[in-house]
Amino acid sequence: MNKVKKIFTIILIFSSIYLLFRYNYLLNISVTKAVNLWLNKVFPTLFIMFILNDIIINSGIFNNISMYFNYYFNKIFKTDGNASLAFILSLFSGTPSSAFILKEMIQNNQISINTANKLISFTYFSNPLFLYTILRLTFNNYITIKIILIHYLTNILIGLIYRNKESSQEINTFYKDNNNKILILLPKAINKSFNTLLMILGTITFYMIITNFITTMGNFNYLTQIIIKGLFEITQALNELNNLHILSIIKELIALSIISFGGLSIHTQVLSIISDTKISYKNFFIGRLYHMLLSTLTYCFFYWIIG
Repeated sequence: MNKVKKIFTIILIFSSIYLLFRYNYLLNISVTKAVNLWLNKVFPTLFIMFILNDIIINSGIFNNISMYFNYYFNKIFKTDGNASLAFILSLFSGTPSSAFILKEMIQNNQISINTANKLISFTYFSNPLFLYTILRLTFNNYITIKIILIHYLTNILIGLIYRNKESSQEINTFYKDNNNKILILLPKAINKSFNTLLMILGTITFYMIITNFITTMGNFNYLTQIIIKGLFEITQALNELNNLHILSIIKELIALSIISFGGLSIHTQVLSIISDTKISYKNFFIGRLYHMLLSTLTYCFFYWIIG
């Protein structure tokens, strides 16, 4: 079996090299588009959020506030530690920031690994500013807000599904009060943010190249091309959804499904961030499948009730 894998890997590598030479123009276009996408859509929204999240977690400035929510949050979802803070920060910063937050909180002993493995499944929130900006290219304000709200509310349903999945482990440094000053934390936060964002740029570029090769070589209609692009990277798929001429409800469900799954680019970014921890990527992946199913069913229900 190992020999077969090696042969397959060698064939794949040489095939990729051939395609890169054969379709060299696509490589240049893909890299340029990926860098522009990263500079204009990703970097402006995630850079400051990574820095703020790191400072909030390591300074402990929100610990006293979040402790009022923790009792109810931990009771509902059977979590421990400062789990509500991880959820709230993920709510506003989006993914892959949520994976970054969980990793930091485990290292600071603010949550247990069992809680992190629960939270990774239902703290996937696409950045709200990013979602609003890109969905408004295709939908009106009402539909855009409805998609975002259902995308967010579905996480609560997933959290309830995972409620009894693993037992909680009590941790002692529940409200660790850090006295680190912001000016001390800032350089470290900037460095971490840049390293993570460079990794994100690499994954976006890689999957942009793959999708452009597949859609160019394959004889696909426009709908199939958008679905393929959404499978790999959500930004380019949502960006081109406006050019798809089908019923609005179908476009809405496609957009919601693409956002809920996250694309392999997001999956790769999350996997890279949590790779040196015991956080389960499997929980994240299964959570996204639940997210796709529950969000589309919920959207159809509300569409049937209120339109």
